[in-house]
Amino acid sequence: MTSKKSAKFLYKELVDQADEITFDGLGSFIARKGSKGPKVAIIAHMDEVGFIVKHISDDGFISFDTVGSWWTQSMLNHRVEIRTETGKVAGIIGSIAPHALSEADKARPMEHDAMFIDIGADSAEMVAEMGVAIGDFVCPEPNFAELTPDRILGKALDNRAGCALVAELFKRCENEEITLYAVATVQEEVGLRGAQTSAEAIQPDIAIVIDTMVAGDTPGFDRIKFPLKLGSGAALALFDKRYIPHQKLKQDMIDTAKSIGEPMQFCTMKTGATDGGRYNVMGGGRPVVAFCLPTRYLHANSSMISRSDYDSLAALLDHFLAGYHSEKHEAICRYIG
Repeated sequence: MTSKKSAKFLYKELVDQADEITFDGLGSFIARKGSKGPKVAIIAHMDEVGFIVKHISDDGFISFDTVGSWWTQSMLNHRVEIRTETGKVAGIIGSIAPHALSEADKARPMEHDAMFIDIGADSAEMVAEMGVAIGDFVCPEPNFAELTPDRILGKALDNRAGCALVAELFKRCENEEITLYAVATVQEEVGLRGAQTSAEAIQPDIAIVIDTMVAGDTPGFDRIKFPLKLGSGAALALFDKRYIPHQKLKQDMIDTAKSIGEPMQFCTMKTGATDGGRYNVMGGGRPVVAFCLPTRYLHANSSMISRSDYDSLAALLDHFLAGYHSEKHEAICRYIG
């Protein structure tokens, strides 16, 4: 689910920094700085998991489908916003009250088909008068809090945090030996679609993807399968369902992190994928590496990241971008010799 507000925000932030701002055919945001040397793209997706209105009952309740991956127990009783043609409509995801459930039903997770969105309307006509229509997208109600100096809680940090970092790196970079692209893709959560279209539009020489990954540092996790911890540095993704990092680029990032004293974690993901899974194969392929911010409570109404992880990744990639040039690019891309 894509936020037009995110694209407008990025445009406002980068229009004075960019030589050109364009959009691909799906709506992915692309800012360019420079016009010579290797084309380096830094990418994050600006869509989020959400819902879509699929039916409105005669008595004003709204049935919905999920857009992206959700766990039903992360959905129930959350406040939401329906994005209509005329504005936003507040509501809540409801279901039958626990008082009306048997003990056996209470012990089972509620299926999303048994849930509905309540916007306070008492008829389909009233829903229409409020501007809500079948096909409207729905997202969790916006929220944000700085819990501690290092812990940030908010909606859609997957992957608006990555978009913020892409914009920050684009502003910082003054390397005239590269052509830098800042990309915020659409439809990552439903199949990496904006990654494919933006990669085709840009045809970069290398790509650096920034996303989020499950932090396993809360109770109940298998720490072998989910080793990431908040506050221990950003994670370099070694493998996901559709991506393996370019090995020379990966090693250069590891060496760079060591040389400037920035921590780094490592992770794999067998059941999901990042935009790296499209940037690595489109248009003949290119060196790609993906970094992920360890994140608690992914694909829910609120998630949590570490400010120090964000700052550490910013320092690493800022240093890498500042020192990139044609000779280094040729060395990374050389498979023999």
